[in-house]
Amino acid sequence: MKYDYKKYPITIGVIGVCILVYIYTTIRYGVDMNANEGLETGGFNPILVVYFNEYYRLITANFIHFGLMHIFCNCYSLVNLGSVMEHLLGQKRYAIVLGASMIATTLLPCLLFFVNESGAYSVMGGISGAIFGLMGALLALAIKFKNVYAYLFKQISSSILLMLLISVLVPSISLTGHIAGMIGGFIAMILIIKLMPLTIWQNNKETSSYNNLMN
Repeated sequence: MKYDYKKYPITIGVIGVCILVYIYTTIRYGVDMNANEGLETGGFNPILVVYFNEYYRLITANFIHFGLMHIFCNCYSLVNLGSVMEHLLGQKRYAIVLGASMIATTLLPCLLFFVNESGAYSVMGGISGAIFGLMGALLALAIKFKNVYAYLFKQISSSILLMLLISVLVPSISLTGHIAGMIGGFIAMILIIKLMPLTIWQNNKETSSYNNLMN
């Protein structure tokens, strides 16, 4: 299926920012960044946020990536899942879910650090937490409306489990950030269902068009 970039401006915009930031960091540091270089570029660290009030890191950390494979995997996932969710939610709702997921990805680790000082020396970056947030939003739709949303979530469930497993096995990947992003997306979607509902979500006739987006 031909991908129509004009239909998904937010998804493409976020990917574009990630790519531009990666080009900048590649020119400055090389293809791969270390933790200190990540901090210099806006990566997340709870000490810098909580004690030094560098709150911008709650957002900027989502757009930095530490290597070519890191950004490729994240952008590829965002193209596929992000396009589907932007189509399902519309741009305004999609932007809310994406933004809430980004903030949750870094905010929960901040709260955990505040409580028990966990992750004090960790450095986080990448858009994967927001991708997990979109998975959480789709789960909320699946629970609320069943129908095609349950089918779509079932289709990606194996990928979710694999990504969570990788988060556990690879120390440099933040399991907390991924889970936090998913929770943020789920909660944001629940609120949107209550406050900004769309009748199309309950329309079974949309099933075939959604299935085509996943193919």
